[in-house]
Amino acid sequence: MLGLLAPPSLAGAAKPTLLTAGLLSSRWLWATVDVCTTASSSDVVGIRGSMPGTGNPKERMYMYFRLQYRGSKGIWHFVGQAGDSGFVYAGTAAYVSRQAGSNFHLAASTAPDTRLRGEVYFDWRLGSRVEHHVVLATTGGHLVSAGSSPRGFSAADCTIS
Repeated sequence: MLGLLAPPSLAGAAKPTLLTAGLLSSRWLWATVDVCTTASSSDVVGIRGSMPGTGNPKERMYMYFRLQYRGSKGIWHFVGQAGDSGFVYAGTAAYVSRQAGSNFHLAASTAPDTRLRGEVYFDWRLGSRVEHHVVLATTGGHLVSAGSSPRGFSAADCTIS
């Protein structure tokens, strides 16, 4: 079930700028676990992200969600293809912030007490060029606008029991 995949390609990524530094410090930039196998969402882990707009209506914002498990030595590993969303379009960068998410359905064979978290890749693109790129691991305590279960749930990780 668990395997390794290469991270998304950064081909064409721009060098960091002052704007990128501003994006990194924005309260609108975060990643969180928003679903963790509840009674209503059996064997599902959800990851959600929020990204700030740059004010440029020509830029498009994308997120890429990847599910990770914590190995026996405390190292985080990617789950594999079943925990890989591909790029998700979040909207134009003209907005103050945008949220998007992805739910991952776990195999019935997932071992009990498996600890999971997400890693989110954030891209701001102008045409095919990546203008800004940031990667964050999930953290808790964020204001999730939709999709969480239970409502308002936000955590750094999720333990499947």
